[in-house]
Amino acid sequence: MKLPRSPLSLTLLYAAAALTWIIGGDSLLLYLGLDREATIDMGMSKGIAFVVITSLAMLAILSQLQREQRTIRATIRRSEERLAMAMDAAQEGLWDWEVKSEQVFFSQRYCELLGYDRETFGNTIESWEKRLHPQDREKVLHVIDRLLDHGETSYSNEFRLQHRDGSYRWLQVSGRLYLDEHGKPQRFLGTSVDITQRRADEESLRQAAAVFDSTQEGVLVTDRELLIVHVNPAFSRITGYSAEEVLGQSPSLFKSGRHDRLFYRRLWNALDERGTWSGEIWNRRKDAEVFPMWQCIRAIKDGSGAVSHYVAVFSDISSIKNSQHELDYLAHYDPLTCLPNRLLFSERIEHAVQRASRDKERGAVLLIDLDHFKIVNESLGHNTGDQLLKLIGERLEESLSPATLGRLGGDEFGLLDETCQHAEQASQLAQRVVDSLTKPFEVDGETLFISASIGISLYPDDGNSVEELMRNADSALYRAKSSGRQNFSFYSQDMTTRAQKRIRLEAELRQGIEQEQLRVYYQPIHNLNDRRMIGVEALVRWQHPERGLVPPDQFIPIAEDTGLITAIDIWVLRQACLQMQVWLARGIELEFVAVNVSSRLFGNGDLGVEVKRVLDETGMDPRRLELEVTESAVMENPDRALQLLTSLRALGLRLAIDDFGTGYSSLARLKRLPVDKLKLDQSFVRGLPQDNDDAAIARAVVTLGQSLGLRVLAEGIEEEEQVVFLRQLGCTLGQGYRFGRPQPPEQLMAGL
Repeated sequence: MKLPRSPLSLTLLYAAAALTWIIGGDSLLLYLGLDREATIDMGMSKGIAFVVITSLAMLAILSQLQREQRTIRATIRRSEERLAMAMDAAQEGLWDWEVKSEQVFFSQRYCELLGYDRETFGNTIESWEKRLHPQDREKVLHVIDRLLDHGETSYSNEFRLQHRDGSYRWLQVSGRLYLDEHGKPQRFLGTSVDITQRRADEESLRQAAAVFDSTQEGVLVTDRELLIVHVNPAFSRITGYSAEEVLGQSPSLFKSGRHDRLFYRRLWNALDERGTWSGEIWNRRKDAEVFPMWQCIRAIKDGSGAVSHYVAVFSDISSIKNSQHELDYLAHYDPLTCLPNRLLFSERIEHAVQRASRDKERGAVLLIDLDHFKIVNESLGHNTGDQLLKLIGERLEESLSPATLGRLGGDEFGLLDETCQHAEQASQLAQRVVDSLTKPFEVDGETLFISASIGISLYPDDGNSVEELMRNADSALYRAKSSGRQNFSFYSQDMTTRAQKRIRLEAELRQGIEQEQLRVYYQPIHNLNDRRMIGVEALVRWQHPERGLVPPDQFIPIAEDTGLITAIDIWVLRQACLQMQVWLARGIELEFVAVNVSSRLFGNGDLGVEVKRVLDETGMDPRRLELEVTESAVMENPDRALQLLTSLRALGLRLAIDDFGTGYSSLARLKRLPVDKLKLDQSFVRGLPQDNDDAAIARAVVTLGQSLGLRVLAEGIEEEEQVVFLRQLGCTLGQGYRFGRPQPPEQLMAGL
């Protein structure tokens, strides 16, 4: 049953029911004709019944009204919650201004936009007005007054309010003015949202657009498909292409062809990995001119992290490159000879000294002064002198490459060689300078002869700075000129003497090889247990026609420095194999002949090929050939040494590690090497058995050899007590003056 809800309807209903009850009840009592007491009792009962019935009816009506109000309140609360959530999702704050009372309701979200809570923010229009930015206050209040005066209903504005932290926030405001029945302003209600970041972004965009259009750098924008979508005016000015000609085109339109695929691969790798690339690139203008430009490219990503655009900013650096090149050339090069001048030459010396200090390298600086050049200038004129200087520079540069040649001024040249590790190499370089100037020069029909004096300083021995090296080289140059010109001199006279002696010795060694002055001597190797000779070691000797027998320590280092050692090694190997074949044919049964292999031959990778060729040519049984390789040569590149030794072992050879104990072997690598023998260096044998340190080292090497299943041979044995001591340690093989000196093969076998 649906009851009426208005107060008047309920009152009329109640009055009708009461009157009906009273009149009808009283009429019924009169009709029944009851006595007085019965009438009174029935009247009271009737009244009570009326109260009960009306109370129950009132209870039912009020209960229904209460349920309806509860439902309405729940509906309102849900609506308010949905409104609040919608406002929060939209990041909007709500305000509601009762115009007549000057009271304003600000939602919690509105207060939070400005860093406040509702209690501290206030609820009056005055508290709101005082937070307006001074520059916005007059304009905002004027708009509101006009709205109230003219009765406009819709409102929209943007202005700044002060945040609790003192900063100002931009708010976008939308609202509506509600009027009463008389058309007067009643309520002003609306929402506000913080647009501070949006305003900043818009300002940045405006600034970027202004920069984009006015910048002197060209700007090009492509989409992710690398199609051009925008260019600025500077782009057209630099490239010659209008925007209409390039929009929708690929930037490959501007390729110059000067960059290879690797260049572009590195460019795109940088963009993929770092999102940016910058560098110098050459492109082509519309008129086909190729020009350099400095370009910065950046990948622009969208909200999902995927690349959406590429932006390239570039500038034409043609004039800069030209000016820079001209200035750099004038500052660093001699305009006459086109060689580095004193400044650049000094800079290169400084860099070379720094590298040498870092890498423990050595080098040489040579000052070259032309002898009697002044006479050419005075007799034939400066023009002829200049032409002669140009020809000298060209000849020296051609013959001395890759050393750095410079003209230091006048008739003085400088030479920097960063590969001179020894004074002998520097002296060879100086001799090449002298030799290159012996041929005459043809200048304007004149045949001119010129010579030079050279001063040499070495770094780091003679200095660690440009000033020291140049000064000392100049002192050496003065000594060279004083000693007769057409000569060279080191800063140290002793070094000059040694270098000249070494040059003569090198020349004589080359001649000695050609004239077959080399000899192979053999030193016996004995079994320490039964004193029986079981093999020999082949050693090279130089029988000089005037000097006599030249000690190996005088010519072997020269052979190693010059590369002659490789040819000597192969020659000794062939001679040793031939001699072994002769001994075997005569019935002299030796287990092996040992041949030393220099580190240069061991390191060039051709050792296996050369050994096999010698074995094939001589018919030598590879089991009777033992190659000795120094420990330092093996450990210089252990992995490569392992491969080479394995290939040699596959030929059937014996392999030994010479000078063991003097290097820095790794036991982990040593156990992998396919060798048969360790040779204990004579420096550890010489002090046996008295020297405790030598004894400890000898014991350790022998024990190590036994543990690895290797034979141990002791070098340099000279005393019987050394033999006894080594045999007690377990060393089975030995060689030295105690058993015999190196001898020619005829003398060695004659003494058996």
